[in-house]
Amino acid sequence: MKVKIGKVIVFNSDHEIGIKGGGRALVKKGDKAQVLRKVDETTGEILYLSGEAKGKSQYVKIEVDDDIDVDEIARKLMEEL
Repeated sequence: MKVKIGKVIVFNSDHEIGIKGGGRALVKKGDKAQVLRKVDETTGEILYLSGEAKGKSQYVKIEVDDDIDVDEIARKLMEEL
């Protein structure tokens, strides 16, 4: 399944991620992240929006569609205004 740039994803299980510069952050079930960009055919960059990892980005194995999720990005912009 491909996801569009801007899509918000919700995690369905707990896991830990390594943080650049050392340390670890716990991503809990229900935490959210947004797809930022396509790195290559099997990798995308996500930005954590909630939880302990909030504000951190990570490359993950995910197929990212070249299209942009316009509705999700517009909704996010309106929330921040």
